[in-house]
Amino acid sequence: MESRIPAEKWSYEVWLADGQQLIGHVGETKEQIYCTLEPLDLGYRIRLQFNPKGKQTIRSCRLYAPTNTANEEWLLANGFQSWTESYWHRPTAEIPQLRKIARPLMGYYGDYHIDIVSRGPGIIHSWSWTERRQSTSDIELFASLNENTAFTCFHWRNDLNLLEVKIDCTGWEVGEPVILADFLVLQGNVNEVYDSWVEHLELPPLRAKLARGWTSWYQHYTSVSESIVEDNLDAFQVFGKQLDFFQIDDGFQTAVGDWLSIRNQFPSGMANMAKRIDATGATPGLWLAPAVADRRSDLLKRHPDWVQRDKHGKPLKAGYNPLWKGWFYALNTEHEGWLTYMQEVFETVVDDWGYGMLKLDFLYAACIYPTPELTRAQLMRRMLERIRSWSGEAYLLGCGTPLAPGFGIFDYCRIGADIHLRWEHRLLRWFRHRERVSTLVAMRSVLGRWPLAGRVWRNDPDVYLLREENMHMTTAERQLVHRTNALLGELLFTSDNPSTYGSFPKKEEEWQTKHWTEKNWVVTPEQDGDFKITSDKQTYRLSLGTTTGKWKEESVTNQE
Repeated sequence: MESRIPAEKWSYEVWLADGQQLIGHVGETKEQIYCTLEPLDLGYRIRLQFNPKGKQTIRSCRLYAPTNTANEEWLLANGFQSWTESYWHRPTAEIPQLRKIARPLMGYYGDYHIDIVSRGPGIIHSWSWTERRQSTSDIELFASLNENTAFTCFHWRNDLNLLEVKIDCTGWEVGEPVILADFLVLQGNVNEVYDSWVEHLELPPLRAKLARGWTSWYQHYTSVSESIVEDNLDAFQVFGKQLDFFQIDDGFQTAVGDWLSIRNQFPSGMANMAKRIDATGATPGLWLAPAVADRRSDLLKRHPDWVQRDKHGKPLKAGYNPLWKGWFYALNTEHEGWLTYMQEVFETVVDDWGYGMLKLDFLYAACIYPTPELTRAQLMRRMLERIRSWSGEAYLLGCGTPLAPGFGIFDYCRIGADIHLRWEHRLLRWFRHRERVSTLVAMRSVLGRWPLAGRVWRNDPDVYLLREENMHMTTAERQLVHRTNALLGELLFTSDNPSTYGSFPKKEEEWQTKHWTEKNWVVTPEQDGDFKITSDKQTYRLSLGTTTGKWKEESVTNQE
Protein backbone atom coordinates (compact mmCIF):
# COMPACT_ATOMS: atom_id res chain seq x y z
CA MET A 1 0.00 0.00 0.00
CA GLU A 2 1.44 3.37 -1.01
CA SER A 3 2.07 5.80 1.83
CA ARG A 4 1.20 9.47 1.65
CA ILE A 5 4.84 10.10 2.58
CA PRO A 6 7.02 8.33 -0.01
CA ALA A 7 9.97 6.57 1.59
CA GLU A 8 12.52 8.31 -0.61
CA LYS A 9 11.46 11.73 0.76
CA TRP A 10 12.96 11.09 4.22
CA SER A 11 16.20 12.81 5.24
CA TYR A 12 18.26 12.63 8.41
CA GLU A 13 20.60 14.83 10.45
CA VAL A 14 22.87 13.67 13.26
CA TRP A 15 24.85 16.35 15.11
CA LEU A 16 27.79 15.41 17.32
CA ALA A 17 29.09 17.38 20.28
CA ASP A 18 32.37 18.10 18.47
CA GLY A 19 30.45 20.04 15.80
CA GLN A 20 30.42 17.28 13.18
CA GLN A 21 27.17 17.03 11.22
CA LEU A 22 26.10 13.85 9.43
CA ILE A 23 23.44 14.51 6.79
CA GLY A 24 21.85 12.24 4.24
CA HIS A 25 18.77 10.49 2.88
CA VAL A 26 17.04 7.26 3.75
CA GLY A 27 18.56 4.32 1.90
CA GLU A 28 22.08 5.76 1.93
CA THR A 29 25.00 3.96 3.55
CA LYS A 30 27.87 6.13 4.71
CA GLU A 31 30.90 5.56 6.88
CA GLN A 32 29.21 6.52 10.13
CA ILE A 33 25.51 6.26 9.25
CA TYR A 34 23.56 3.28 7.92
CA CYS A 35 20.02 4.44 7.12
CA THR A 36 18.10 1.52 5.68
CA LEU A 37 14.66 1.17 4.14
CA GLU A 38 12.61 -2.04 4.25
CA PRO A 39 9.37 -2.28 2.19
CA LEU A 40 6.41 -3.85 4.04
CA ASP A 41 2.93 -4.97 2.99
CA LEU A 42 1.32 -1.93 4.65
CA GLY A 43 4.17 0.54 4.20
CA TYR A 44 7.84 0.55 5.11
CA ARG A 45 10.40 0.51 7.92
CA ILE A 46 13.21 3.02 8.43
CA ARG A 47 16.26 2.20 10.55
CA LEU A 48 19.15 4.55 11.35
CA GLN A 49 22.38 3.20 12.84
CA PHE A 50 25.24 5.41 14.06
CA ASN A 51 28.77 4.00 13.97
CA PRO A 52 31.03 6.16 16.17
CA LYS A 53 34.74 6.63 15.69
CA GLY A 54 35.92 5.78 19.15
CA LYS A 55 33.80 7.39 21.88
CA GLN A 56 31.61 10.21 20.58
CA THR A 57 28.81 12.26 22.14
CA ILE A 58 25.56 12.83 20.25
CA ARG A 59 24.09 16.31 20.38
CA SER A 60 20.92 15.65 18.37
CA CYS A 61 19.30 13.30 15.87
CA ARG A 62 16.29 13.84 13.69
CA LEU A 63 14.65 12.53 10.52
CA TYR A 64 12.11 14.50 8.52
CA ALA A 65 9.94 14.35 5.44
CA PRO A 66 7.65 16.85 3.69
CA THR A 67 3.91 16.31 4.10
CA ASN A 68 0.73 18.32 3.86
CA THR A 69 -2.05 17.70 6.37
CA ALA A 70 -5.59 18.84 5.69
CA ASN A 71 -7.38 20.91 8.33
CA GLU A 72 -10.10 18.28 8.72
CA GLU A 73 -7.66 15.49 9.57
CA TRP A 74 -6.93 14.20 13.07
CA LEU A 75 -3.43 13.81 14.50
CA LEU A 76 -2.87 11.65 17.57
CA ALA A 77 -0.64 13.15 20.28
CA ASN A 78 0.44 10.32 22.56
CA GLY A 79 1.60 11.79 25.86
CA PHE A 80 4.95 11.19 27.53
CA GLN A 81 3.60 8.95 30.28
CA SER A 82 0.44 7.22 31.53
CA TRP A 83 -1.16 10.33 32.99
CA THR A 84 -0.32 12.67 30.09
CA GLU A 85 -3.31 13.61 27.98
CA SER A 86 -3.30 11.55 24.78
CA TYR A 87 -5.79 12.81 22.27
CA TRP A 88 -6.49 13.67 18.65
CA HIS A 89 -5.89 17.24 17.51
CA ARG A 90 -6.42 19.21 14.32
CA PRO A 91 -3.21 20.19 12.48
CA THR A 92 -3.50 23.87 13.44
CA ALA A 93 -3.89 23.15 17.17
CA GLU A 94 -1.26 23.74 19.85
CA ILE A 95 -0.16 21.55 22.76
CA PRO A 96 0.31 23.91 25.69
CA GLN A 97 3.35 24.35 27.88
CA LEU A 98 2.84 24.20 31.65
CA ARG A 99 2.51 27.64 33.19
CA LYS A 100 5.68 28.85 34.87
CA ILE A 101 4.01 29.20 38.24
CA ALA A 102 3.31 25.43 38.26
CA ARG A 103 6.65 24.15 36.95
CA PRO A 104 8.42 23.87 40.32
CA LEU A 105 5.54 21.72 41.61
CA MET A 106 4.80 19.46 38.66
CA GLY A 107 7.23 20.35 35.88
CA TYR A 108 8.83 16.90 35.79
CA TYR A 109 5.60 14.90 35.50
CA GLY A 110 5.65 15.11 31.71
CA ASP A 111 7.90 16.43 28.93
CA TYR A 112 7.88 20.11 29.88
CA HIS A 113 11.63 20.03 30.64
CA ILE A 114 12.74 17.93 27.66
CA ASP A 115 14.64 20.08 25.19
CA ILE A 116 13.83 18.20 21.98
CA VAL A 117 10.10 19.01 22.24
CA SER A 118 8.98 21.82 19.93
CA ARG A 119 5.85 23.78 20.84
CA GLY A 120 3.67 26.40 19.22
CA PRO A 121 0.62 26.81 16.96
CA GLY A 122 0.47 24.09 14.31
CA ILE A 123 2.94 21.80 16.13
CA ILE A 124 1.60 18.48 17.47
CA HIS A 125 4.14 16.22 19.17
CA SER A 126 3.61 12.57 20.04
CA TRP A 127 5.82 10.06 21.89
CA SER A 128 6.59 6.58 20.52
CA TRP A 129 3.75 6.51 17.99
CA THR A 130 1.27 8.78 16.25
CA GLU A 131 -1.67 8.56 13.84
CA ARG A 132 -3.01 10.65 10.99
CA ARG A 133 -6.60 9.97 10.06
CA GLN A 134 -9.85 11.26 8.67
CA SER A 135 -13.13 10.07 10.13
CA THR A 136 -14.02 7.73 7.28
CA SER A 137 -10.70 6.63 5.80
CA ASP A 138 -7.81 4.31 6.60
CA ILE A 139 -5.31 5.64 9.09
CA GLU A 140 -1.58 6.16 8.88
CA LEU A 141 0.40 4.83 11.83
CA PHE A 142 3.96 5.97 12.55
CA ALA A 143 5.33 3.74 15.31
CA SER A 144 8.75 3.20 16.87
CA LEU A 145 10.43 -0.14 17.47
CA ASN A 146 13.33 1.42 19.38
CA GLU A 147 11.83 2.71 22.65
CA ASN A 148 14.03 0.56 24.88
CA THR A 149 17.09 2.36 23.47
CA ALA A 150 16.01 5.97 22.87
CA PHE A 151 12.58 7.60 22.99
CA THR A 152 11.14 8.78 19.68
CA CYS A 153 9.12 11.99 19.48
CA PHE A 154 7.09 12.57 16.31
CA HIS A 155 6.35 16.21 15.47
CA TRP A 156 3.64 17.18 13.03
CA ARG A 157 4.88 20.58 11.83
CA ASN A 158 1.93 22.19 10.10
CA ASP A 159 3.91 25.43 10.28
CA LEU A 160 6.65 23.88 8.09
CA ASN A 161 4.66 21.17 6.22
CA LEU A 162 6.90 18.50 7.75
CA LEU A 163 6.73 15.36 9.80
CA GLU A 164 9.79 15.54 12.02
CA VAL A 165 11.04 12.57 14.05
CA LYS A 166 13.30 13.59 16.93
CA ILE A 167 15.32 11.09 18.92
CA ASP A 168 15.84 11.64 22.66
CA CYS A 169 19.59 11.02 22.76
CA THR A 170 21.10 14.41 23.58
CA GLY A 171 24.38 14.03 25.47
CA TRP A 172 24.61 10.28 24.96
CA GLU A 173 28.22 9.07 24.85
CA VAL A 174 28.58 6.00 22.64
CA GLY A 175 31.61 3.94 21.77
CA GLU A 176 30.07 1.22 19.61
CA PRO A 177 27.37 1.09 16.89
CA VAL A 178 23.89 2.01 18.14
CA ILE A 179 20.42 2.15 16.59
CA LEU A 180 19.17 5.70 17.00
CA ALA A 181 15.88 5.37 15.10
CA ASP A 182 13.78 2.43 14.01
CA PHE A 183 10.17 3.10 13.04
CA LEU A 184 7.32 1.91 10.84
CA VAL A 185 5.18 3.91 8.43
CA LEU A 186 1.96 1.96 7.88
CA GLN A 187 -1.39 2.60 6.22
CA GLY A 188 -4.58 0.56 6.53
CA ASN A 189 -7.51 0.10 8.88
CA VAL A 190 -6.83 0.55 12.57
CA ASN A 191 -6.62 -3.16 13.39
CA GLU A 192 -4.30 -3.90 10.45
CA VAL A 193 -1.74 -1.23 11.30
CA TYR A 194 -1.64 -1.83 15.04
CA ASP A 195 -1.43 -5.60 14.54
CA SER A 196 1.51 -5.06 12.17
CA TRP A 197 3.29 -2.81 14.67
CA VAL A 198 2.91 -5.34 17.48
CA GLU A 199 4.08 -8.16 15.21
CA HIS A 200 7.29 -6.21 14.55
CA LEU A 201 7.74 -5.51 18.28
CA GLU A 202 8.08 -9.30 18.83
CA LEU A 203 6.58 -9.22 22.32
CA PRO A 204 5.95 -12.31 24.45
CA PRO A 205 2.37 -13.64 24.51
CA LEU A 206 0.04 -11.92 26.99
CA ARG A 207 -0.54 -13.93 30.14
CA ALA A 208 -3.01 -11.59 31.86
CA LYS A 209 -6.76 -12.03 31.40
CA LEU A 210 -9.64 -9.59 31.57
CA ALA A 211 -10.01 -8.74 35.25
CA ARG A 212 -12.23 -6.80 37.64
CA GLY A 213 -11.28 -5.55 41.06
CA TRP A 214 -11.41 -3.06 43.90
CA THR A 215 -8.83 -0.46 44.88
CA SER A 216 -8.83 1.62 48.03
CA TRP A 217 -7.63 4.86 46.46
CA TYR A 218 -10.66 6.67 45.05
CA GLN A 219 -12.63 6.62 48.28
CA HIS A 220 -10.09 6.40 51.10
CA TYR A 221 -6.89 7.78 49.57
CA THR A 222 -4.03 7.75 52.12
CA SER A 223 -6.47 7.04 54.99
CA VAL A 224 -6.85 3.36 54.09
CA SER A 225 -6.80 0.93 57.00
CA GLU A 226 -7.14 -2.74 57.79
CA SER A 227 -10.73 -2.25 58.94
CA ILE A 228 -11.66 -0.38 55.75
CA VAL A 229 -10.25 -3.16 53.58
CA GLU A 230 -12.08 -5.80 55.61
CA ASP A 231 -15.38 -3.88 55.47
CA ASN A 232 -15.16 -3.74 51.68
CA LEU A 233 -14.14 -7.39 51.42
CA ASP A 234 -17.16 -8.35 53.52
CA ALA A 235 -19.49 -6.21 51.41
CA PHE A 236 -18.43 -7.82 48.15
CA GLN A 237 -18.87 -11.24 49.73
CA VAL A 238 -22.34 -10.43 51.09
CA PHE A 239 -23.51 -9.17 47.71
CA GLY A 240 -22.00 -12.14 45.87
CA LYS A 241 -19.61 -10.12 43.75
CA GLN A 242 -16.51 -12.13 42.96
CA LEU A 243 -13.48 -10.02 42.06
CA ASP A 244 -10.18 -10.94 40.46
CA PHE A 245 -8.04 -8.39 42.36
CA PHE A 246 -8.40 -6.60 45.67
CA GLN A 247 -5.74 -3.91 45.82
CA ILE A 248 -4.52 -1.82 48.76
CA ASP A 249 -3.25 1.52 47.47
CA ASP A 250 -1.06 4.25 48.95
CA GLY A 251 -1.38 4.66 52.73
CA PHE A 252 -0.34 1.32 54.23
CA GLN A 253 3.30 2.45 54.61
CA THR A 254 4.62 5.01 57.10
CA ALA A 255 6.15 7.07 54.28
CA VAL A 256 6.67 6.75 50.55
CA GLY A 257 9.98 4.95 50.22
CA ASP A 258 9.72 3.10 53.55
CA TRP A 259 7.90 0.13 52.05
CA LEU A 260 8.58 -2.37 54.81
CA SER A 261 7.53 0.04 57.61
CA ILE A 262 3.79 -0.40 58.11
CA ARG A 263 1.37 2.06 59.72
CA ASN A 264 -0.47 1.18 62.90
CA GLN A 265 -3.73 1.15 60.91
CA PHE A 266 -2.72 -2.35 59.78
CA PRO A 267 -2.21 -4.03 63.16
CA SER A 268 -2.37 -7.58 61.80
CA GLY A 269 0.38 -6.87 59.27
CA MET A 270 0.43 -6.98 55.50
CA ALA A 271 0.92 -10.75 55.23
CA ASN A 272 -2.26 -11.44 57.21
CA MET A 273 -4.09 -8.85 55.12
CA ALA A 274 -3.05 -10.71 51.95
CA LYS A 275 -4.26 -14.00 53.42
CA ARG A 276 -7.62 -12.41 54.26
CA ILE A 277 -7.99 -11.22 50.66
CA ASP A 278 -6.82 -14.51 49.19
CA ALA A 279 -9.45 -16.38 51.21
CA THR A 280 -12.19 -14.59 49.24
CA GLY A 281 -10.83 -15.90 45.93
CA ALA A 282 -9.33 -12.54 44.86
CA THR A 283 -5.63 -11.98 44.22
CA PRO A 284 -4.17 -9.53 46.78
CA GLY A 285 -2.72 -6.37 45.25
CA LEU A 286 -0.43 -3.71 46.70
CA TRP A 287 0.70 -0.25 45.58
CA LEU A 288 4.39 0.68 45.37
CA ALA A 289 6.27 3.69 43.97
CA PRO A 290 9.83 2.36 43.74
CA ALA A 291 11.44 5.34 41.98
CA VAL A 292 10.49 8.03 44.53
CA ALA A 293 10.65 8.80 48.25
CA ASP A 294 8.85 11.55 50.13
CA ARG A 295 10.58 14.07 52.35
CA ARG A 296 9.37 12.38 55.58
CA SER A 297 10.89 9.01 54.76
CA ASP A 298 13.66 7.34 56.72
CA LEU A 299 15.07 6.27 53.37
CA LEU A 300 15.99 9.88 52.52
CA LYS A 301 17.46 10.49 55.96
CA ARG A 302 19.58 7.33 55.88
CA HIS A 303 20.54 7.32 52.20
CA PRO A 304 20.68 10.83 50.73
CA ASP A 305 23.18 9.49 48.18
CA TRP A 306 20.38 7.44 46.58
CA VAL A 307 18.67 10.61 45.34
CA GLN A 308 19.16 11.88 41.80
CA ARG A 309 20.65 15.34 41.37
CA ASP A 310 19.34 18.15 39.20
CA LYS A 311 21.42 20.27 36.85
CA HIS A 312 22.64 22.35 39.78
CA GLY A 313 23.71 19.34 41.84
CA LYS A 314 20.77 19.61 44.26
CA PRO A 315 18.48 16.70 45.23
CA LEU A 316 16.00 16.25 42.38
CA LYS A 317 12.43 17.05 43.42
CA ALA A 318 10.18 14.84 41.29
CA GLY A 319 7.05 16.71 42.37
CA TYR A 320 4.89 18.03 45.18
CA ASN A 321 2.08 16.00 46.74
CA PRO A 322 -0.01 17.52 49.55
CA LEU A 323 -1.14 14.04 50.58
CA TRP A 324 2.53 13.27 51.29
CA LYS A 325 2.98 16.56 53.15
CA GLY A 326 5.16 18.15 50.53
CA TRP A 327 8.02 17.33 48.18
CA PHE A 328 9.00 13.91 46.96
CA TYR A 329 12.33 13.06 45.36
CA ALA A 330 13.53 11.01 42.39
CA LEU A 331 15.74 8.06 43.32
CA ASN A 332 18.75 6.86 41.35
CA THR A 333 17.56 3.46 40.16
CA GLU A 334 21.12 2.56 39.09
CA HIS A 335 22.54 3.01 42.60
CA GLU A 336 23.74 -0.23 44.15
CA GLY A 337 22.05 0.62 47.43
CA TRP A 338 18.71 1.19 45.72
CA LEU A 339 19.06 -2.06 43.79
CA THR A 340 19.74 -4.10 46.94
CA TYR A 341 16.93 -2.46 48.91
CA MET A 342 14.29 -2.69 46.20
CA GLN A 343 15.08 -6.34 45.51
CA GLU A 344 14.44 -6.98 49.21
CA VAL A 345 11.19 -4.99 49.06
CA PHE A 346 9.78 -6.84 46.05
CA GLU A 347 10.80 -10.27 47.29
CA THR A 348 9.28 -9.52 50.71
CA VAL A 349 6.00 -8.22 49.27
CA VAL A 350 5.59 -11.10 46.81
CA ASP A 351 7.22 -14.09 48.52
CA ASP A 352 6.78 -13.34 52.23
CA TRP A 353 3.60 -11.26 52.32
CA GLY A 354 1.86 -13.01 49.42
CA TYR A 355 0.77 -10.19 47.09
CA GLY A 356 0.16 -11.49 43.58
CA MET A 357 -0.46 -8.12 41.89
CA LEU A 358 1.68 -5.00 42.21
CA LYS A 359 0.59 -1.56 41.12
CA LEU A 360 3.77 0.37 40.30
CA ASP A 361 3.31 4.14 40.32
CA PHE A 362 5.29 7.35 39.71
CA LEU A 363 7.72 5.41 37.54
CA TYR A 364 8.48 8.43 35.32
CA ALA A 365 10.85 9.64 38.06
CA ALA A 366 13.46 7.06 37.04
CA CYS A 367 14.13 8.91 33.77
CA ILE A 368 13.66 12.61 34.45
CA TYR A 369 17.23 13.23 33.31
CA PRO A 370 19.43 10.93 31.23
CA THR A 371 23.07 10.28 32.04
CA PRO A 372 25.99 10.31 29.58
CA GLU A 373 25.95 6.50 29.69
CA LEU A 374 22.18 5.86 29.59
CA THR A 375 19.31 7.51 27.75
CA ARG A 376 15.93 8.08 29.40
CA ALA A 377 14.59 5.03 27.59
CA GLN A 378 17.43 2.83 28.81
CA LEU A 379 17.01 4.01 32.41
CA MET A 380 13.30 3.12 32.27
CA ARG A 381 13.76 -0.25 30.63
CA ARG A 382 16.57 -1.34 32.94
CA MET A 383 14.51 -0.49 36.01
CA LEU A 384 11.44 -2.32 34.69
CA GLU A 385 13.42 -5.43 33.72
CA ARG A 386 14.87 -5.61 37.22
CA ILE A 387 11.45 -5.19 38.84
CA ARG A 388 10.08 -7.94 36.62
CA SER A 389 12.91 -10.27 37.70
CA TRP A 390 12.31 -9.49 41.41
CA SER A 391 8.55 -9.98 41.27
CA GLY A 392 8.29 -13.69 40.51
CA GLU A 393 4.92 -14.56 39.00
CA ALA A 394 3.12 -11.49 40.37
CA TYR A 395 1.10 -9.46 37.89
CA LEU A 396 2.51 -5.98 37.27
CA LEU A 397 0.28 -2.95 36.73
CA GLY A 398 2.21 0.07 35.44
CA CYS A 399 1.13 3.63 36.24
CA GLY A 400 2.71 7.06 35.89
CA THR A 401 5.12 5.52 33.40
CA PRO A 402 6.35 6.14 29.86
CA LEU A 403 4.39 3.47 28.04
CA ALA A 404 6.58 1.84 25.40
CA PRO A 405 9.44 0.66 27.70
CA GLY A 406 6.80 -1.35 29.55
CA PHE A 407 5.73 -3.33 26.48
CA GLY A 408 6.40 -6.99 27.23
CA ILE A 409 6.86 -6.32 30.97
CA PHE A 410 3.59 -4.92 32.32
CA ASP A 411 0.64 -7.29 32.44
CA TYR A 412 -1.71 -4.33 32.86
CA CYS A 413 -1.02 -0.63 32.39
CA ARG A 414 -2.84 2.60 33.12
CA ILE A 415 -3.51 4.43 29.89
CA GLY A 416 -4.86 7.69 31.28
CA ALA A 417 -4.86 10.17 34.13
CA ASP A 418 -6.40 9.64 37.55
CA ILE A 419 -10.07 10.45 37.40
CA HIS A 420 -11.39 13.24 39.61
CA LEU A 421 -14.46 13.22 41.84
CA ARG A 422 -15.63 16.04 39.56
CA TRP A 423 -15.57 16.21 35.77
CA GLU A 424 -12.58 18.55 35.74
CA HIS A 425 -10.00 20.04 38.10
CA ARG A 426 -10.28 23.70 37.16
CA LEU A 427 -7.10 24.96 38.81
CA LEU A 428 -4.92 22.26 37.27
CA ARG A 429 -6.53 22.90 33.89
CA TRP A 430 -5.66 26.59 34.24
CA PHE A 431 -2.08 25.53 34.98
CA ARG A 432 -2.22 23.69 31.61
CA HIS A 433 -1.11 20.54 33.44
CA ARG A 434 -1.49 17.64 30.98
CA GLU A 435 -0.96 15.01 33.71
CA ARG A 436 -3.64 16.45 35.97
CA VAL A 437 -6.22 14.57 37.98
CA SER A 438 -9.20 14.99 35.66
CA THR A 439 -12.08 12.83 34.49
CA LEU A 440 -12.07 14.61 31.13
CA VAL A 441 -8.35 14.00 30.57
CA ALA A 442 -8.70 10.38 31.66
CA MET A 443 -11.51 9.72 29.18
CA ARG A 444 -9.67 11.42 26.32
CA SER A 445 -6.66 9.18 26.84
CA VAL A 446 -8.74 6.01 27.16
CA LEU A 447 -10.17 6.78 23.71
CA GLY A 448 -6.81 7.79 22.23
CA ARG A 449 -4.91 4.73 23.45
CA TRP A 450 -7.57 2.02 23.13
CA PRO A 451 -5.73 0.14 20.30
CA LEU A 452 -3.07 -1.00 22.79
CA ALA A 453 -5.67 -3.23 24.46
CA GLY A 454 -4.96 -6.93 24.13
CA ARG A 455 -1.90 -6.22 22.01
CA VAL A 456 0.92 -5.00 24.28
CA TRP A 457 -0.84 -5.59 27.64
CA ARG A 458 -4.31 -5.31 29.18
CA ASN A 459 -5.48 -1.68 29.29
CA ASP A 460 -6.33 -0.12 32.65
CA PRO A 461 -8.58 2.90 32.02
CA ASP A 462 -8.70 3.73 35.77
CA VAL A 463 -11.74 3.27 38.00
CA TYR A 464 -15.45 3.76 37.55
CA LEU A 465 -17.41 5.22 40.48
CA LEU A 466 -21.18 4.75 40.66
CA ARG A 467 -21.76 5.72 44.30
CA GLU A 468 -23.58 8.84 45.51
CA GLU A 469 -21.50 9.67 48.62
CA ASN A 470 -18.20 11.53 48.34
CA MET A 471 -19.00 12.21 44.69
CA HIS A 472 -19.48 15.38 42.64
CA MET A 473 -19.95 13.93 39.14
CA THR A 474 -23.45 13.89 37.71
CA THR A 475 -25.29 10.66 37.00
CA ALA A 476 -24.65 11.16 33.26
CA GLU A 477 -20.92 11.66 33.83
CA ARG A 478 -20.64 8.57 36.02
CA GLN A 479 -22.51 6.56 33.40
CA LEU A 480 -20.14 7.75 30.65
CA VAL A 481 -17.04 6.79 32.67
CA HIS A 482 -18.44 3.40 33.63
CA ARG A 483 -19.61 2.41 30.15
CA THR A 484 -16.51 3.66 28.34
CA ASN A 485 -14.28 1.78 30.77
CA ALA A 486 -16.40 -1.36 30.58
CA LEU A 487 -16.23 -1.42 26.77
CA LEU A 488 -12.62 -0.38 26.20
CA GLY A 489 -10.92 -1.38 29.45
CA GLU A 490 -9.50 -4.78 30.29
CA LEU A 491 -8.85 -4.13 33.98
CA LEU A 492 -12.04 -2.75 35.49
CA PHE A 493 -11.54 -1.32 38.98
CA THR A 494 -13.86 0.51 41.35
CA SER A 495 -13.37 1.99 44.82
CA ASP A 496 -17.06 1.76 45.74
CA ASN A 497 -18.53 -0.27 48.56
CA PRO A 498 -21.49 -2.14 47.01
CA SER A 499 -23.48 -1.96 50.24
CA THR A 500 -24.15 1.72 49.41
CA TYR A 501 -25.60 1.06 45.95
CA GLY A 502 -29.09 2.15 44.96
CA SER A 503 -31.03 1.69 41.72
CA PHE A 504 -28.70 3.57 39.34
CA PRO A 505 -25.52 1.64 40.22
CA LYS A 506 -27.39 -1.65 40.07
CA LYS A 507 -28.73 -0.90 36.58
CA GLU A 508 -25.22 0.03 35.45
CA GLU A 509 -23.86 -3.23 36.83
CA GLU A 510 -26.45 -5.12 34.80
CA TRP A 511 -25.25 -3.23 31.71
CA GLN A 512 -21.66 -4.11 32.59
CA THR A 513 -22.50 -7.81 32.87
CA LYS A 514 -23.91 -7.76 29.32
CA HIS A 515 -21.03 -5.90 27.69
CA TRP A 516 -17.86 -6.54 29.71
CA THR A 517 -16.43 -9.48 27.79
CA GLU A 518 -17.01 -8.08 24.29
CA LYS A 519 -13.77 -6.36 23.20
CA ASN A 520 -14.04 -5.94 19.41
CA TRP A 521 -14.76 -2.21 19.54
CA VAL A 522 -13.33 0.51 17.30
CA VAL A 523 -13.12 4.17 18.36
CA THR A 524 -13.51 6.92 15.77
CA PRO A 525 -13.20 10.68 16.47
CA GLU A 526 -16.00 12.60 14.73
CA GLN A 527 -16.27 16.24 15.76
CA ASP A 528 -14.32 17.99 18.50
CA GLY A 529 -15.21 16.08 21.65
CA ASP A 530 -17.60 13.66 19.91
CA PHE A 531 -16.67 10.01 19.41
CA LYS A 532 -18.19 6.85 17.99
CA ILE A 533 -17.56 3.40 19.49
CA THR A 534 -18.63 0.61 17.16
CA SER A 535 -18.62 -3.16 16.86
CA ASP A 536 -20.20 -5.34 14.20
CA LYS A 537 -23.38 -5.36 16.30
CA GLN A 538 -23.71 -2.02 18.05
CA THR A 539 -22.84 1.67 17.88
CA TYR A 540 -22.46 4.05 20.81
CA ARG A 541 -21.64 7.73 20.82
CA LEU A 542 -20.25 9.88 23.57
CA SER A 543 -19.51 13.53 24.02
CA LEU A 544 -16.58 14.87 26.02
CA GLY A 545 -17.17 18.54 26.71
CA THR A 546 -14.92 20.78 28.76
CA THR A 547 -17.62 21.17 31.43
CA THR A 548 -19.42 17.81 31.27
CA GLY A 549 -19.78 14.59 29.30
CA LYS A 550 -22.62 12.41 28.09
CA TRP A 551 -23.13 8.85 26.83
CA LYS A 552 -25.42 8.44 23.82
CA GLU A 553 -26.67 4.95 23.09
CA GLU A 554 -27.72 4.26 19.52
CA SER A 555 -31.06 2.57 19.02
CA VAL A 556 -30.05 0.84 15.78
CA THR A 557 -28.10 -2.41 15.91
CA ASN A 558 -25.47 -2.80 13.17
CA GLN A 559 -26.11 -5.60 10.72
CA GLU A 560 -23.70 -7.08 8.21
